[in-house]
Amino acid sequence: MDAAGKWVAPALCAAALCWAPAAFAECYDADQLQAAPSPLFMDEASASGATDEDRRGRMVAPVMVAGQGPFRFIVDTGANRSVLSQALATQLGLTPTGSDEVHSVHGVTVAPIVNAGSLTYGPLPLPSSQMPLLQGAVLAGEQGLLGVDGMRGRRLRMDFERRCIEITPSQGAPRLRNWVTIQGEFRFGSLVVIPGEIRNQPVNLLIDTGSDTSMANVALREQLRGGVRVDYSRTDVVRAFTAGEPIALDAAVLIPRLDMGEGVEVENLIAYVGNFHIFNLWGLQDEPTLLIGMDVLSQARAIAIDYEHGTVHFRIRRFETGTRIRR
Repeated sequence: MDAAGKWVAPALCAAALCWAPAAFAECYDADQLQAAPSPLFMDEASASGATDEDRRGRMVAPVMVAGQGPFRFIVDTGANRSVLSQALATQLGLTPTGSDEVHSVHGVTVAPIVNAGSLTYGPLPLPSSQMPLLQGAVLAGEQGLLGVDGMRGRRLRMDFERRCIEITPSQGAPRLRNWVTIQGEFRFGSLVVIPGEIRNQPVNLLIDTGSDTSMANVALREQLRGGVRVDYSRTDVVRAFTAGEPIALDAAVLIPRLDMGEGVEVENLIAYVGNFHIFNLWGLQDEPTLLIGMDVLSQARAIAIDYEHGTVHFRIRRFETGTRIRR
């Protein structure tokens, strides 16, 4: 997320084409993504395309870089800027123009930056200058990250059931019928924070499609002390792959129920706890905060984030015990 103009990279834990008429997107099989020249589009301001998954379960979109591609970019609502892999920059002959800081879970690293010339999803132009170059396990072998710097005034919809992604202007966007809408607020420009409750106590919720694991700050653990189970000796140690060195996540809380508002609940959520740098960067180290990753988000049928109105929308599954997102 954006804070003081710094780059933010995701935390990653080890663990076709699409025609889009006004009403909805109808996706082809995900294995057609590789052969697709670009997404089909509704008009010059909107695009919808089929998505694949990377090996850690994150959604991947076909993106054109400098008129070439498509290339596989992980859709990351936790990154304030789009990112290129070092290998792709070399392939395209892009030369670094300088360097800048990249913030991630563990701390700060310095990465080279390039001007890609152009970055597009279907017909939609996206910011392409000052793009950091990353390499290693954080990209899980993919060619880039699609961050939220190009989402201002737009609505991003990620449909896990139909396996497609849609980007459309917020103003005049087709209504999301039978979806649940939760009003959030913007922090640091592009960070959408929505309110939640655990045991009737407030908590900040961050939607991060770039992380496959949910994480909590120490303030949340302290607020819940005595009310949830804290496990400091998990045998299934998870590693978070960041822009720098991977870090071990070995302390976790089991949250029996998280209330996200408007009848949306998450059951039996496991969140790894730490004094992570990213919470300090966002100024949230003293506020109980939970970063919700793809381990939870993928249990919904679809999600959408409106970067004009600060709203998060869920298309949720129906269970016999009520409306819930379950792990």
